[in-house]
Amino acid sequence: MMSAIEPRTLTLCASLNSLPVLGEQLRRFFAPLALEESWIFMLDLALCEAATNIIRHGYRQDRGKSYVVTMAIEEACALVTLRDSGEPIPAALLNTAAAPPAPAQEADDAEIALALLSESGRGLRLIHDCVDDVSYRQTQGENCLTLIKRLPASVSGTASAQT
Repeated sequence: MMSAIEPRTLTLCASLNSLPVLGEQLRRFFAPLALEESWIFMLDLALCEAATNIIRHGYRQDRGKSYVVTMAIEEACALVTLRDSGEPIPAALLNTAAAPPAPAQEADDAEIALALLSESGRGLRLIHDCVDDVSYRQTQGENCLTLIKRLPASVSGTASAQT
């Protein structure tokens, strides 16, 4: 069974400059588990994309605002929860991102290239693709986005049998 790791909570300024700090803190939190870099990378990518969405869309880059990130391990899973008081994620975006990708439709190369170059609209799908589960709720002016990623069997050991 893995050793207990206490949850860690960070409060960060709503600035893109907070992203390197966030990534470093994520790596420090999971360092005792000696996880593969590829596993950490996917969670880091999802986390930084979620934080970027808070900064750019929720707070519209208002550096006077802050967001809170809590990292924890429960039931052989990594849980990373982001909380903010910015604009909520539109329901239509949540539904689109949670749905499985649609089968390829006919489109010419120019349309595909243009879609791939667009700056926004792919972030939530990327988050869903990087982790095992995503939950979102908005209550009393607080947005709460939780990223869940199962720990590898080699790390979770007998803890995975408890889930």
